[in-house]
Amino acid sequence: MKYRKSIICLVSVLAVATVAWAGVKDTKHNFASATSSPNAYFSGTTQPCVFCHTAHNAGSEAPLWNHENTAPPLYDVYGSNSIDMTIQQPHQGSLICLSCHDGTIAINSLSNLPGPSGAGNYGFPAGAALDGLGRLTATSSAFIGTDLSNDHPVGIIYDATKDPTGFVNKTGSSLSYPDKLLQDGIYVECSSCHNPHDDTYTNFLIESNTGSALCQRCHTK
Repeated sequence: MKYRKSIICLVSVLAVATVAWAGVKDTKHNFASATSSPNAYFSGTTQPCVFCHTAHNAGSEAPLWNHENTAPPLYDVYGSNSIDMTIQQPHQGSLICLSCHDGTIAINSLSNLPGPSGAGNYGFPAGAALDGLGRLTATSSAFIGTDLSNDHPVGIIYDATKDPTGFVNKTGSSLSYPDKLLQDGIYVECSSCHNPHDDTYTNFLIESNTGSALCQRCHTK
């Protein structure tokens, strides 16, 4: 019985990995391809998944996480007199994105390189969006930096009762909006609106924002 369960688990993991690979290989997150990501790629590389994931000795920030991370607290967070919800430093659902997009860490700086080499840099940076160390440059459209004060806020403890006229109330169900968008059912993070494996809706949005539909999952205005 244990053997059968192990096989089922392995098949499930491989199925998820196959779906992720099928989605990411033709997007700008395929840093192993000069065709998919002409402005930010690494020569001498063949494995797009390894830039974020490893099968062994993974970090806890995300499933099978393989990328070096920015150590918080580092960011200047959003502030506004029009929102009363608590805004903290970003949590995991944002930190995994910012570990590349804040420009402080090389995209190819990994905990585990392919093979037995351990931590290090995978490949050699190429493309106009990268500097010589493999970091996103400030001129890149993908660069966010460490000043998050002029971006959609992340690290928010979502509580519509503090802003009752502007936000949708939580339902208590992880299958319903806005709860299903929140990290741990609590926080608004990058992962609330973006899926790094799928660019179907452009900008790696999790669903269509036609008519501001995605925005209105949380906002009532």
